[in-house]
Amino acid sequence: MSVQTETAMDAPQPRQVTMTLDEALAYGVKRHQAGDLDQAETIYELVLSRHPERVEVVNFLGILKHQRGDLEGALALMRRVVECSPEADGAWNNLGNVLLELDRDEEASEAFTRSIELVETPQVWANLARAWRRRGALDRSERACRRALEMDAGHGPATHNLALALLAQRRIDDGVAAAQEAMQRLPLHEQRNSIYVRMLLAAGEPAQAAVILRAWQALEPDNPYIDHQLAACTGQAAPERASDAYVETVFDSFADSFETTLARLGYCAPERVVAALAQALPPPARQFDIADLGCGTGLCGPLLQPWARRLVGCDLSAAMMARARGLGVYDDLQKVELTAFLDAHPEGFDVILSADTFVYFGDLQQAARSMRHALRASGHVAFSLEAMAATEPGDHVLRATGRYAHARDYVRRVLDEAGLRIHTIVGATLRQEALAPVAGWVVTASRIA
Repeated sequence: MSVQTETAMDAPQPRQVTMTLDEALAYGVKRHQAGDLDQAETIYELVLSRHPERVEVVNFLGILKHQRGDLEGALALMRRVVECSPEADGAWNNLGNVLLELDRDEEASEAFTRSIELVETPQVWANLARAWRRRGALDRSERACRRALEMDAGHGPATHNLALALLAQRRIDDGVAAAQEAMQRLPLHEQRNSIYVRMLLAAGEPAQAAVILRAWQALEPDNPYIDHQLAACTGQAAPERASDAYVETVFDSFADSFETTLARLGYCAPERVVAALAQALPPPARQFDIADLGCGTGLCGPLLQPWARRLVGCDLSAAMMARARGLGVYDDLQKVELTAFLDAHPEGFDVILSADTFVYFGDLQQAARSMRHALRASGHVAFSLEAMAATEPGDHVLRATGRYAHARDYVRRVLDEAGLRIHTIVGATLRQEALAPVAGWVVTASRIA
């Protein structure tokens, strides 16, 4: 069998090398382990084209496709493995993991159960616990975790899943204790500590969320997410706005699940802001230069496109903008902080829009001045904010969610001082959170000539 290899990493020169089947397979596994998925996949497929009965190669290829994110391809290969080798416990576990990622939780739990029937291991018990939790069977999930911990008292994934099962049952003290243990047992790159924080905030337990954050801070003292979220949970040393590092960290990690997560929350800020803007603009004729501040994955882009002669987005998250770029509606996308972006474009835009971005600003004065600076004569702005209740004191407050809420009178004052004439400040529900509506403002204004 001939396999194309490279002679040196610094100056690759492909060459043909004749190998036996086993030599080629060993080389493919070596490339796979080194992260060279392209060459490993080529070798696996070449081997299977000549020896389709080699089930271990089917398994390797299935694992590789799983790593690439080709879940349907991986699923087909994993099913082929268990059909050919129904007594292979590891293959059933691999199948369960793929099914979980496809949100086929019932089938995943069946695959994990079959793996355990063949060979009982703490890892597969931990995987089964995850599947049961996702199906809402929290007691069964807890039992699976405890069985894994009977087999290995220091098993990190089982401890993590136990913490999630306990927190989901609102057994807060036990859940926090398990979460702290999981943080000690799992390597940093496997930890998912922000999940504990979100669950505790959803349960109305910011003080317990702060306990997790302080334990996490001891492990990662320079993590900007922790600093900001700890201030949000405790109300101590709250910054005037979220740091660029915080915003970038949060949204880079959130990019892949952003739209599906917000859809579950009934998120509608982009639609509400564009609808309010449409009331102030003439019919669309691709006549305006438009800036989309904090464009994220581009949820506002297709809504703005009918008015856009030129549509430019800015954001701090490269991962989010990569998804926006795929829409093909933006003429330019820039990774830059929004006030710096605006200040670099004096009188550069007819329309400036921002949906759910100023919620990461407490003090809005600089943002308002920058919008005025970047607007052309009689240009329009539209944006959303989260709303403080009329009975709450102060101009703005950092909520435990990590987002700021603002008082209506403060918004009026800041825009007026910046030279922006307010047209509307309308109350609106922007999303659901912890089964409750999140109250907001949708604001439209224009530049005073």
